[in-house]
Amino acid sequence: MTLAGVSAVAAGVTLLVSGACLVVFFGAGKDVWGRANDATIALFALLMIPSALELYERYAPGSRWVVGIPTLLGIAGLLVVAVTSGMTAAAKLDWLVSAKIGGVGFAGFLAWVGAVCVLILRRGDLPQSLAWFGFVSLGIALVVAVAAIAFIRSHGSLSGEVEPPAAMWVAFGLTFLCFPAWIVWLGISL
Repeated sequence: MTLAGVSAVAAGVTLLVSGACLVVFFGAGKDVWGRANDATIALFALLMIPSALELYERYAPGSRWVVGIPTLLGIAGLLVVAVTSGMTAAAKLDWLVSAKIGGVGFAGFLAWVGAVCVLILRRGDLPQSLAWFGFVSLGIALVVAVAAIAFIRSHGSLSGEVEPPAAMWVAFGLTFLCFPAWIVWLGISL
């Protein structure tokens, strides 16, 4: 396993820890857990950058622009997530502002994930099942994002007077678990 692979495995584990912190934050309502979530999200984003660079080096020969643009988008997104989440963890940025800006960063990262999946299928040097699992994870994330946006538009937020249906929380959890699994699998494959 390469250093980038080890970094990706650490990023996947860190993302799981971040999710656990978020669950405890919502369950206990203690701000320290929200800050721990933000700190671990920032760490996750930084730990993913070596993998993005490794995959760029692996796939760039002969296709620098095709690989370079998604890599640039992914790294820029990860840096946005790291900065906004880090600032939120340090109480220098409101979490609502951080969530909006960080959401744009995560969109860049997710675009990179999609591009990596396409490259895996084209080049075949990493498991094709990793690529298909990545596409399934992205599809589930898209459905959950659309459902959450529709719910928020109808009810004002996810934590208002009207509780989201249990199925939405289950879908959030499933989506969340898919990405750490994909990231760890990517790291092991590197």
